[in-house]
Amino acid sequence: MASRILGRIPLDDERLAADIATLTRVPAPQEPYEVFTTGRWVNFNLWNASGQHDDGFFYGHKQVAGRATEILDGLPYLGELLTTWFNTDLLTMVRARNVVEWSIIPHRDFLESGPAKNFFRVLIFLEDNEHAVNSDEDMVFHMRRGEVWFLDSAQIHAGMNISSRSRWSLCLDFKAGEDFSPRDVFARADDYDPTIQPALVKREPASADLPDRLLALSSVVSRDNLKDIAFMLGKLHLTQEIPIDASWEWLIEITRASGDPELLDIAERGRTFFLHSREVGENFAFVPA
Repeated sequence: MASRILGRIPLDDERLAADIATLTRVPAPQEPYEVFTTGRWVNFNLWNASGQHDDGFFYGHKQVAGRATEILDGLPYLGELLTTWFNTDLLTMVRARNVVEWSIIPHRDFLESGPAKNFFRVLIFLEDNEHAVNSDEDMVFHMRRGEVWFLDSAQIHAGMNISSRSRWSLCLDFKAGEDFSPRDVFARADDYDPTIQPALVKREPASADLPDRLLALSSVVSRDNLKDIAFMLGKLHLTQEIPIDASWEWLIEITRASGDPELLDIAERGRTFFLHSREVGENFAFVPA
């Protein structure tokens, strides 16, 4: 699997709980990438190019150095965790993230940002939740508390938390490049430990008639539910042995069979936007223009 565990860090329950309680009192900023998700998806910007807490834009195309925002100033434990464990010289962005009754559609990151080899995205999970899973093109997996993961987000990937219980994590973006090694994300190279085995999720075999049954959605798909159907299809590979990109092919076939060219156009543009090509600042919506 391309995504993998880089190491594990100990977490102080009491100090972490205090910082998370502080975060829950901070007004959530506008999320620039909300079209990728459904449900509760909250990102607090702790470290970024501008130092402004309401700036959630990823400036990877400019390789801009990061700095702490005022939110991080009020989170002593998370600030200490970042500076103690990680190489802040390479750190460009940090987001504290919570997801509840949530999913993110199969997509690739960095399409608008330049060569993916220049970026290295790391996730640190701050609490366990057996109902929360993530995926890449190879596997579906649980990310456990304290684990430090490389998420190969240049691959197609997705995730969900089907429960009403939170799942807090940190998303760290590092500058990479030709001479970069995964151990470079750590302040101490010895903390790099790729031997930790992931908790993989066993999926059910997909039934042979699944594509035909899904095609029946062509009789009900409409402008009102196209987004709902897209996200429903996007979650199927998390529980069944289905290629992660199949959901976009199914959405195109469903909308084509519906006889509505406007819906088909949205589905085809969505596949391009989420999987293949998009520009800096480009927007997409699951509704007609």
